[in-house]
Amino acid sequence: MNVPSEQEGDVVIEPETYQSRSTTCQASMVDEVRRTEHIYNVEVSDGENGDVPRMSVSLNVGCNLLQASGGLRKMVHHPRYPLLDMFYDKSHRGKLLEERTEVLKPLRIRTHHPLQWDDRYTPYLRRAGFLLLARLVKDGLPKMDNAALTTLVDRWRPETHTFHLPSGEMTITLQDVAMLFGLRIDGRAVTGSCEPAGWRDRVELLFGVCPTDPPEDAKDKKPTGVSSSWLAEHFGVPPLADAHKGVVARYARAWLWHLVAGFLFPDSSRNTMSWMWLPIICQDWENIATFSWGSATLGWLYRQMCDACRRTGENANLGGCAYLLQLWMWEHLPIGRPDRYAHGALPYDNGESVATVGFLWNNILTVHGNPGRRYTDYSNALDCLSAGHVTWEPYNRLEVQEMHLSPLCMMDNEYWRSVCPLICFYIVEYHLPNRVMHQFGMLQHCPPEHNDTRHELHGIDRRKQRGVKDWEQKHLGHVNAWNARAGNRVYGGPVHRDAQFNVYLDWLKENTRLKLHVAIDGHHIEDLPSDSEDVYDEYDYLTRKGRQPERGPLEDYIGQQLGRFANEASQALSVPVGSLEEASVLRGFLQRFQRGCRKMAFKLNCMAPREPPDAGAPSGSHTRSASTTRTSSMTSGRHGRGGALTIGSPLRRGKGAPPQDIMSVESEESSNSEASDPIFGQDEEISPSQLLDAPIPTQGGPPPKKRAQAQVSSNVLPTNLGCPRPKKPCTQIPSHEGK
Repeated sequence: MNVPSEQEGDVVIEPETYQSRSTTCQASMVDEVRRTEHIYNVEVSDGENGDVPRMSVSLNVGCNLLQASGGLRKMVHHPRYPLLDMFYDKSHRGKLLEERTEVLKPLRIRTHHPLQWDDRYTPYLRRAGFLLLARLVKDGLPKMDNAALTTLVDRWRPETHTFHLPSGEMTITLQDVAMLFGLRIDGRAVTGSCEPAGWRDRVELLFGVCPTDPPEDAKDKKPTGVSSSWLAEHFGVPPLADAHKGVVARYARAWLWHLVAGFLFPDSSRNTMSWMWLPIICQDWENIATFSWGSATLGWLYRQMCDACRRTGENANLGGCAYLLQLWMWEHLPIGRPDRYAHGALPYDNGESVATVGFLWNNILTVHGNPGRRYTDYSNALDCLSAGHVTWEPYNRLEVQEMHLSPLCMMDNEYWRSVCPLICFYIVEYHLPNRVMHQFGMLQHCPPEHNDTRHELHGIDRRKQRGVKDWEQKHLGHVNAWNARAGNRVYGGPVHRDAQFNVYLDWLKENTRLKLHVAIDGHHIEDLPSDSEDVYDEYDYLTRKGRQPERGPLEDYIGQQLGRFANEASQALSVPVGSLEEASVLRGFLQRFQRGCRKMAFKLNCMAPREPPDAGAPSGSHTRSASTTRTSSMTSGRHGRGGALTIGSPLRRGKGAPPQDIMSVESEESSNSEASDPIFGQDEEISPSQLLDAPIPTQGGPPPKKRAQAQVSSNVLPTNLGCPRPKKPCTQIPSHEGK
């Protein structure tokens, strides 16, 4: 086929299928939606206590639209986590990690290196609305950390389109797409007709080169596009310096095709630049800029994560714009964040800035190391994440405020909080900012309003609906809902408050899976044996069999034990003051608390195990009275070297030490002597009270320099075990009874 002569630019095909369907008011939108059996219940309610009114939108999709995908399915709630749907959870990666039924590996990330850039492409990409993204991509992209991205996908939930984290729900929003990439949010939905017949002829008409037919031994006889290597072979090197303007425009369009199909919308199956994008990118450059590429990019990424979170195969992949997910993680979370160096001068075009927040990450240190080990470390770190560790509003920091960002980054900020469908041809995914209002600095309502993301919509793709050609007509109701996005915004209301957010976190912990590396041993810490040779649990066994220790299960276990002690303390303190049983109840709790703390410290490798006091000795016989100093009241141990106190260590008692219920300061001081304890001063160890944040000792000791040296060797066994150390006289602690 001969390519027509190009006088003003390149060949442009204007499909008739792309007609803007816009509604002028909300009422007309509802009427149009009802005709396709989509029912939108729009309800405006007054805020509580004089708050700004907010709009709640519930979306109910009619049966006719979903018949092709198998009809409606009712959500089946998880028996333990009511927020989760068994339809998704039965094969979810997070469930498998929690149950430890499989050893999962990091997902493979589909990325493509951009074609070589030429400054002559600039005017064309500017007219198409992609210049900001092209400037970000053209210099090369940092290597994706697939281990870090997989830990996020493990926590992605298709029911809510959010990451379920111990810090709260989080997600990528339209604000992130605009601030990081500078893509347009306002505009027509990226959808239309997908006609596979004759796509090779369209490629030849646009680019002057016809793709070859697949070989006879190829597995896929009907490829969905050209390969990335095919585009690089024919358009990877810019045209000659004296090339015609139309030739340059053709190369610029090929560069745009590779950017759209290979960077924004890669699939997870193969290295293919789909022909699906040809009907849009073949239009006039100004028409390309009228589409909402930002919402389509986000919707495509949502769908890819909804699929990837249920893939567990050996070669499981993650499609979508992984670079968007990576930048979002670096901006919000401190996990997997690399070192960042100076980004250099920000780019300008015709005196106007074309920089986005993504430029801050164009010069980073590449992460190296075993992906499997990093995957375990990142996953444990996410299990230990708290709300205070998260950067909830990264674009409000001073560094961003002082940047000369392109005005396109903030141009469509009125739609950032729209509850609306994100449409990309056959894909429809819901944008639900009402679940992550903390990311906008606003109060998170508890519980957040639930919007059904629909099993049927997740099941629609081109393979299962091969007979569908016009996706705009197929999803007409959702297209109309997108056109009415301005009326479906979540309004401001009160600002974020930590107290209210903690209420939301308590609700979230009861309704969803927040930790994937949960405690293996659920026994009460007091029930564990005291002898170190008998302390054996499944966590230690699995750690020895594994590749590296995991701190997530251990932290979860310690948190459970501390919670139990907190409940016991509340019960003990509920005893009336001055009652007969007050002393015994408090004493019993303190005994259990002391034993439990010692065992927890041992499990954390913070102190050596000690034998418990003799069963026949009365409890508390070597406990200091309340009239002693603050340091002595925090301990139940003997003096260590240098006057430090061993927290949580039982006192060494002489054989003739009389049992007492309450000891005075004088009698206790006399017991801590060479006469009453033959081994006093020997067999000493570095104790937690000698750490940097320990209380100040109440008696004299060696110079601080020697104590600092002793801290470093806390885990070193003593030498010359056969030679007893010279005994040192004990300096008595002055009495404070008179104070």
